[in-house]
Amino acid sequence: MDRIALINEFANMNKEGSIEIAKWILNKLELFDYEIAKVLIKDFIFLKPDMSVIRWIETKLNENIPIAVIKNELDQSLAETIENALKIFNFEASIVTISNSSTLFELFKAIKHKLHIYIPESKPGGEGFELFEKLTQTHHNIKLINDLEIHKYIEISDYAISSADGVLENFDVVNKIGTKLLAIAAKYFNKPFYVIADKTKFFGANPKDSNFEIIPNSLITAIIT
Repeated sequence: MDRIALINEFANMNKEGSIEIAKWILNKLELFDYEIAKVLIKDFIFLKPDMSVIRWIETKLNENIPIAVIKNELDQSLAETIENALKIFNFEASIVTISNSSTLFELFKAIKHKLHIYIPESKPGGEGFELFEKLTQTHHNIKLINDLEIHKYIEISDYAISSADGVLENFDVVNKIGTKLLAIAAKYFNKPFYVIADKTKFFGANPKDSNFEIIPNSLITAIIT
């Protein structure tokens, strides 16, 4: 595959969640020589510096771990995180979430109890539309809401939940813009705000892209990993 075409395709991936992007990266890197893969991962980090899972992949490549092994470790990390989350979210609930997250999609699929899920549109990127479309295939009680209506649905929900594009050393979280507003609204209405983040997200750095923001750990009830 042409390297320039690959970089251009990656640059246009603006609505996918970080785990989804990580799997895409690993599938593409398998097509290249390992040393070229080490160069390509730097290009991917440059284009999406706020996705810590890409930095995690770079660390694994620098340790000369086979890409197939990295893929298995990523899958295992996600599965273990979902398993731990299911121990907590084992009841019927109304939930407000945000953005498009493979982690949350897999969690919601795995929860067997009845859920009412409210998803903001997440403008300007519209990532909420993506999650809404995916969840309507497995759940019936899903509602797409205006970003400015978050407070209305937090008030009638049991908790708010998001994934993370990165977790900083002080346990502040980096995620798509709008997540902080969700956390503030949850705090105001005294509702728990949970973050689901597998171990690949703990390579976070202060956001460079204006589409990402920091959510202070003082607004977070718990990070489930």
